[in-house]
Amino acid sequence: MKLKLGSSFWIHSVFFTLLNRFSLIAFGVISYIILAKKVFPTVKEMGIWALFLAIFSLIETVKQGLLRNPMIKFLSEPEYVNHRNKIQTASLITNMLFSILVISLLFFGGHLFANWLNTPELNPLFQLGIFWVLVLIPFNHFEVLLQAHFKFKAIFYGYFCRQGLFLLSLIVVLLLDKSALTLVNLAKMQILSLLCGVLVLAFFTRRYFYRDFQTDKKTLLKMFHFGKYIFGTNIFSAFGRSADQFISAGLISANVVAYYNVVSRINNMMDVPSIAIADVLFPKNVEAMANSGIEKVRYYFERMVGTIISILAPISLIIFIIPHFFIMILAGSKYYQAVPILQTVILFSFLRPFSYQFGTTMDAIGQPRVNFWVNLLAMSLNYGFMYLGLRYFGWMGAAYGAVVSAVLSFLMMYSVLNKTIGVRLSATFKYVGLSYLEMYHGFLKIFKPENVNP
Repeated sequence: MKLKLGSSFWIHSVFFTLLNRFSLIAFGVISYIILAKKVFPTVKEMGIWALFLAIFSLIETVKQGLLRNPMIKFLSEPEYVNHRNKIQTASLITNMLFSILVISLLFFGGHLFANWLNTPELNPLFQLGIFWVLVLIPFNHFEVLLQAHFKFKAIFYGYFCRQGLFLLSLIVVLLLDKSALTLVNLAKMQILSLLCGVLVLAFFTRRYFYRDFQTDKKTLLKMFHFGKYIFGTNIFSAFGRSADQFISAGLISANVVAYYNVVSRINNMMDVPSIAIADVLFPKNVEAMANSGIEKVRYYFERMVGTIISILAPISLIIFIIPHFFIMILAGSKYYQAVPILQTVILFSFLRPFSYQFGTTMDAIGQPRVNFWVNLLAMSLNYGFMYLGLRYFGWMGAAYGAVVSAVLSFLMMYSVLNKTIGVRLSATFKYVGLSYLEMYHGFLKIFKPENVNP
């Protein structure tokens, strides 16, 4: 596959990836505000809905990682230039096998998991979620196929339709009959909006979708062996990001989940630049590794992480100073108990870009196994310290545990990055300073009065 080069690639790809991420966050935030302030009468209902979304978002995130990286990697291999239908077929088979596994777990073990989380109300949602998983099969396949061909604009349209339709239906039903907005009906609305997204992505994928499926056992096994560590890594990473909600539900109640979910929503907004850059950086790192070597990969990492930190640092400080303002806007005063949680974790948000870029960098340079073990250890630290925190410090303990595990995970990842590609913390923060300098000069150009010739 011929990869696009130059600044136009970065501008176009990052623009639509960021636009997609920001639209997802915007739709999600507006939906959350409506549900928290107008629909759910108690914090507990929000906690149940938050757990449901966290679990199915985790399923989708894990599967995207399983499918995306192998397809992008193998489509760039010279030996598959004339055999891309083999790659597509292998990816689709993997997609369906994973979905069958998830459906089996939901059908036979959903009630056990719901009881373990102290929320039996989740079980009917799990059974309904089986249809969600089925619709995800074509959605994820089309999305990964478009991403492999750098069609980020088409992906944006698909997600915009998916999230926008859910928000629109939420508003319409709220105006017509608020009592109809039960947890079960909300899940049905999510499935219908996902189906709409499938139709949009199918339209844009038609020129890349091979209908003459060609099953090749060798290709399937090669992609599986390449993706098995990435698959495990995505499981650990996704479970780690939802650790506070799962552990607090299991040890305390769904009410506490609602407080941690508010903080999670704010963190998700803070993570948009990191995730968007990671989506674009993986194929560029694959290309850089093949053509320019480690030096270019190191430069991309240091420059991108430095730029993201320069954006996050002032925002984190503002949120720390006026946390009540942000929680009031997002959920209302009944969620003020989340304020100390937010203040505890927000000042360490600058560490998160390292973890996002660490994974894509390790996979791109052919070290998925290292990425696997590092993320397994990071997830273990996260759950371990959160569990201890909740046991010894009560409902605030998960926040303390999150901070400790974040610092230890950062130190571990930085050590690996330093040894593998030579990443330097000093260089990363140099780019933080350069970013502020570039912003300063940009403002000067905007506000500097133009010289007028007499």
